[in-house]
Amino acid sequence: MFGINGKIIRHHFMGVYGKVVQIRELVEVLDNVFDSFHKVNTISKTMLGPRKPSAKKLDRLR
Repeated sequence: MFGINGKIIRHHFMGVYGKVVQIRELVEVLDNVFDSFHKVNTISKTMLGPRKPSAKKLDRLR
């Protein structure tokens, strides 16, 4: 039968905690990437000016 060892349980939870920290860091990096894409998109839209009516019609057809 499996005996419960405090050292094994602590090691297991430290491993789980480490993975949770890595996932949090990954989510933070992805959030920053998407924020950067949004900022670049906003800047490019202001630089290019308003869209032509013909481009809007093409978007509706898609």
